[in-house]
Amino acid sequence: QADAWDEDDEVVQVEIKKPLDKVIPVRLSAEKWEELRKEARELGIGPTTLARMWILERLHQRTKAGV
Repeated sequence: QADAWDEDDEVVQVEIKKPLDKVIPVRLSAEKWEELRKEARELGIGPTTLARMWILERLHQRTKAGV
């Protein structure tokens, strides 16, 4: 199997990202949690992933606006 690496000329790009190492608790009412879950399900992602995306999007908007 090691010979396969010698025979393959394909270049593979690998992107290394910093690990996500900070966790923040966020309190939501049961109603808002269900809204978040529903939205995330429609997008095919988990609710915590969606929440993280929204937070990062908002921070990006503020940075872009110079706030």
